[in-house]
Amino acid sequence: MTPEPHFELRQTLDLPEMSQIGLVIKDLERTIEYYENTLGFGPFTRSGVDFNLVFDFIELRGERVETDFRLAFAAMGTLELELIQPVRGPSLYQEFLDHGGEGLHHICFDIDNLDERLERCRAMGLQVLMEGRTPNSGFAYLNTENIGGVIIELVQRPTRRS
Repeated sequence: MTPEPHFELRQTLDLPEMSQIGLVIKDLERTIEYYENTLGFGPFTRSGVDFNLVFDFIELRGERVETDFRLAFAAMGTLELELIQPVRGPSLYQEFLDHGGEGLHHICFDIDNLDERLERCRAMGLQVLMEGRTPNSGFAYLNTENIGGVIIELVQRPTRRS
């Protein structure tokens, strides 16, 4: 009997508890305003990072890209809500907006040793859709929509945002 793909994924990657839910949106400030003032949710912390300067590389389906996006984060108990607004250049986020509009883009797991986990993913036949690296951290989005209906992101970082 062949294991179900989602079970095999969880076992092979040894996934911890989910750490983040990522939403792709069109307008970061409008969305933050709505969440904070209408829903009473937040506060949000905006990232002022130029990702092309921070990351050694960002790749979309294996091709290096120059891209820019704006991020904001808010705590939801033990989970983090990430808002992502694509600004320029090709990205998985812009593709998501172009094909389906705003909404749930990914669920994220904080892990150790991203390279090792990605080797396991590739051995399972999972495609890495988009990834970026710094000297001590990185992220990778896995093509897991057919397994569970949503993209999985793996993140390796020195410390988790609180």
